[in-house]
Amino acid sequence: MKIKVRFLQRAGELVPNDKKVITVESPENSTLKNLLEYIRDKISRRLGEGIIEKRLILTILVNSRVVGNLNYELEGGDSVVFLSPEMGG
Repeated sequence: MKIKVRFLQRAGELVPNDKKVITVESPENSTLKNLLEYIRDKISRRLGEGIIEKRLILTILVNSRVVGNLNYELEGGDSVVFLSPEMGG
């Protein structure tokens, strides 16, 4: 199944310029954690490992909805976006 992935703001600074928007071919029943493992191994170790190990805090959107559960099961055609969390005062 194909998953479209975009890295914006701080997340975009942690990946090569030619990897800011990618399409990943994932097996059925893949989770957000599986996607992060792929990102860690193929795109940016710092980004993937940082999120998995909870050292890097980013907002993760799946189809425009915030998802915080790394066991969230992805579906073909999903759009996943990694971006900086909102900050305010």
